[in-house]
Amino acid sequence: MKNIIYYIIILRPLNFIIAFLTIYVSVIIADKSLAFSIKAIFGSLAGSLIGGAGMVINDYFDFEVDKINRPDRPIPSGKISLKSALSYYSILNFIALILVAFTNIYAFLIAFISIIVIFIYSYKLKSKGLIGNFIVGFMTGLAFIFGGAIGENVVPLMLPFVMGMLINFAREVLKDVEDIEGDRTKNLKTFPIVYGEDKAIKIFVILIGITILSTFVPYFLKIYNVYYLLIILFMVDLPLVYTIKSVLKKTTKAELRKINYLIKYEMIFGLIAIYVGVN
Repeated sequence: MKNIIYYIIILRPLNFIIAFLTIYVSVIIADKSLAFSIKAIFGSLAGSLIGGAGMVINDYFDFEVDKINRPDRPIPSGKISLKSALSYYSILNFIALILVAFTNIYAFLIAFISIIVIFIYSYKLKSKGLIGNFIVGFMTGLAFIFGGAIGENVVPLMLPFVMGMLINFAREVLKDVEDIEGDRTKNLKTFPIVYGEDKAIKIFVILIGITILSTFVPYFLKIYNVYYLLIILFMVDLPLVYTIKSVLKKTTKAELRKINYLIKYEMIFGLIAIYVGVN
């Protein structure tokens, strides 16, 4: 039982839940008749498993760096071996592909390509500065498109995709600032290492600023209702303004981690706003 807990922890349970809800809500937005359907549940679970597998393979390749940046994680702490992690990664993706096969060919192709992209990112592209950060943002935002593909209607999910991509792009840049100590020991070429922490913070501020502005677009285009605006304004935009104010001051590694967690919780409220906004 104790070992099972570590296999759950490595999936990042909060990320797993957010991914599941994001895809599930997106399916319903695309096609309300699919609510509580096997298609929606299997597709959402498949997407979550692929995301979880991505966490596992990322930790697998980051084993040495995480000894400094995240020594408490299951692999660097010795709770899960490298061999077991690789097997776990393969099993998760295999189950995900079986589940997504019950949806449609469009969702299956997105899932299959996502697995390949996530592996390449973890193996080679993670340390390639903003390119790696953008890929994570893009793949996270893609959850909306994936849900739309399951419901065979991606159009209403395009704006949420852009917003999700932007906020996660920004979050990844900030995470590189947080992890700079460990990344530097392995000669990684992340943006803050190559160009400096101050420039990385500026990129973060710009991306969050664009994200905040983009949240108003669906309301003014009359795509989402006033309830969306109220939730997004008070539960997402104002906290995002706080993150900007916080990072512009000299912050410690622990404070940066708290800001990253805050952004993660804001994404939940953003999802609630989108769901309420179209109903």
